[in-house]
Formats: sequence, C-alpha cells, structure tokens
Amino acid sequence: MANLANGSTVFLASALAAAKNVTAATNAAEAVLTSTGHGLKDGDFVVVTNGWNDTNGRVFKVGASAADSFKLVGCDTSDTVRFPAGAGVGSVKKITEWTQISQITNVEASGGEQQFTQYGFLEDDFERQLPSVKSARAITFTMAYEPDLPGYKAAAKASDSKAQTPLRINLPTGKTLLYNGYPSLNDTPALTRNEIMTVSLSYSLSVKFNQY
Repeated sequence: MANLANGSTVFLASALAAAKNVTAATNAAEAVLTSTGHGLKDGDFVVVTNGWNDTNGRVFKVGASAADSFKLVGCDTSDTVRFPAGAGVGSVKKITEWTQISQITNVEASGGEQQFTQYGFLEDDFERQLPSVKSARAITFTMAYEPDLPGYKAAAKASDSKAQTPLRINLPTGKTLLYNGYPSLNDTPALTRNEIMTVSLSYSLSVKFNQY
C-alpha cells in the first residue's frame, strides 16, 4: 500500500560516545560482535568501523545485547566472500544524542542511478553493456530560515565540522531510515515574495543506508 511522507521527522546525530573496541565478529545471518563491557542495550544505534567494506561507516541497531557481545540487527555477514572471516574487528560508537531538524518544507533525493560500461568485440557490429556502479547519492532538505532553532544550529555545526554525521528519518509507518554522510548547509536564505524564507541542507551519502 502506498504511504504519505507527512509526519516524518528528521534528526542529525549531535553526540557520539567514545569508541568501544570490537575484538571479534561472526559470519552469520545477523553478525554478533564481541566487545568487552560495551555497555550497549537493545535499540541503541551505533556507527561501525571495521574491515568489512559493506558495514564500515554504516549505522546499525543493536540487538541481543549481553555483557560482552551484541548483534547488529539485520546485518547478514554470512557471505565470506563479501565479509572475509576475521575482518570484522574494529570499533563501534554509540549515538548518544539526536537533534531534530524541524520546519522542513521539502526533501529531494538524487543520484543512485545505475552506471554501465560498454564494450564490443572486433567481430561485432553492435555493443554490449554491463552494470558497473551506481552514481553518488544525496538528499537535499529545504528548511525554514530559523537560525535560533536547535536543529538549524546542529545542521550548521555539522556542516562546519566537515565530518561524517549520522542522520535518522522516522517515517509515519514506524520505519526508521539510518544514514551516514556529509552535511553541508547553504545558509543564504531564499527570498521570494509571499513565500517563507528557506535555506538548503545537502547531505551526501558516504555509505548504504539501513532501514528498520
């Protein structure tokens, strides 16, 4: 069934805890990470840093937490070609604070188009193509020009840091989308007669997003 985006809320991570070392990671339908005294609980969100390219830098939900281990919910690492055994060690950082970006008037996603490489053989009179990579993705948020709001200040701070900053979107369906990327605020307000003043926050994705 189709759904409306009305009621969605957007948050930027505004604080992360110190990194917790991960000394082992399993190849399983849901990866289990070993981290002594991690202090995480089910439902926490963490940024992963490790040697698996498909998980490095992504934001995951914590599940099945025990004293020295926890699962990355929905993280299937059973394919040992994509996830070589032993390469999942590294660290995680818990996201301890989120700040809502309010008064958003429009959201536009761009990129992600499939790219192709074309080739042909000497004896051919036609070309073939193979799918290669997908183009870089970005999300642009148009928001009211309200510099005193906490969300505006958080966006400006994240933009000035030029660092990866996790982003969370809570959909009215109950789903949560989790991203990691680079926010950039254009703080010059658009001035159009009879329209509210707005600015744009572009968010360049650096990794795949997760949905829960």
